[in-house]
Amino acid sequence: MEVKALVILIVLNICHWAADFTHLSTDWMLNAKKYGKPLYPIFMHALVHAILFFISVLIMFDLPKAIAIGLLQLISHFIIDLLKGKITFWFRSLEDPSNKYFWWLFGADQFMHHLIIIISVYYIYVY
Repeated sequence: MEVKALVILIVLNICHWAADFTHLSTDWMLNAKKYGKPLYPIFMHALVHAILFFISVLIMFDLPKAIAIGLLQLISHFIIDLLKGKITFWFRSLEDPSNKYFWWLFGADQFMHHLIIIISVYYIYVY
């Protein structure tokens, strides 16, 4: 694996962490993500991800790849978070961290986000 590929993989994972687990996720966004509504705060949360990904890819690569990765992140992050919120709304027992299925859902959510990051790095190097 090329060193630059490993670096962008790490950088995009840091972007994901920063956008999901720091002050960049506001209470307004987190409350909307919890049940998958309203859509606008979830979209804005996905946009934060997209902007971080766009800037990172633009710095290391070029504008067309940055746009493609930013759009992929915007759309996929919005859909994944929306679905997780809807599932939590439909099955309220999944709100409880003592329920093992809460962690299954959280793990599936994070797995999908990280799979998108891996696909992004693949796209950067193949196209």
